[in-house]
Amino acid sequence: MRKSSLLYTAFGIIVVVGVLHHIAVAFYLYWTIWWFDIMMHFLAGFAGGLVMMWFFSPTSIFRAVGFILVSVLIIGVVWETWEYLADLVQPINYWQDTIYDLVSDMVGAALSCLYAYISGAIPKFSLKSSGV
Repeated sequence: MRKSSLLYTAFGIIVVVGVLHHIAVAFYLYWTIWWFDIMMHFLAGFAGGLVMMWFFSPTSIFRAVGFILVSVLIIGVVWETWEYLADLVQPINYWQDTIYDLVSDMVGAALSCLYAYISGAIPKFSLKSSGV
């Protein structure tokens, strides 16, 4: 698998997220369908993980998982902080919603690592010694 295919996949998911977001705002889906926000955070975490993997090209699955999860968590915390400061959140169940959003981001990022590993974008783990 070419490294650029991670970016193409991420771009496609970002386009889908953008279209779904505009539909959700127009039809109040964030407020009427309880799981819609969770799905959007999952997709954003998946796309964010792929972009980070493409941009920084980790050399092993362990580095990829660690780096991607931390990166997506930081981006998620920044996003949730912005939502709070912009007064875009409901005060009822705010912390519960924030935790669901961050967990969804992290699950999406973890699955992006799995996707990249299976597709061959990350070097496979090997128990063979390189010397002797």
